[in-house]
Amino acid sequence: MGQLVDGTWHDVWYDTKSTGGAFKRTTAAFRNWITADGSAGPSGEGGFEAASGRYHLYVSYACPWAHRALIFRALKGLDAHISVSAV
Repeated sequence: MGQLVDGTWHDVWYDTKSTGGAFKRTTAAFRNWITADGSAGPSGEGGFEAASGRYHLYVSYACPWAHRALIFRALKGLDAHISVSAV
């Protein structure tokens, strides 16, 4: 696999030989929690306070992960609290 960087094609984008072709996801950099009072969540990491209008969700309708986020937002009744923009 490769990718275009500044107009030049690079074939070293993802090393499929060392992973046997399997996708190895890197550890996420953002793992903080949203809690009622902003205290640390189950992992012990610092949290953010849950406040209506504080958060905004950006989605692309072509993305299945974004679809999942929209469904979760609706099922949890967060429509009035978290605004959405489709890009």
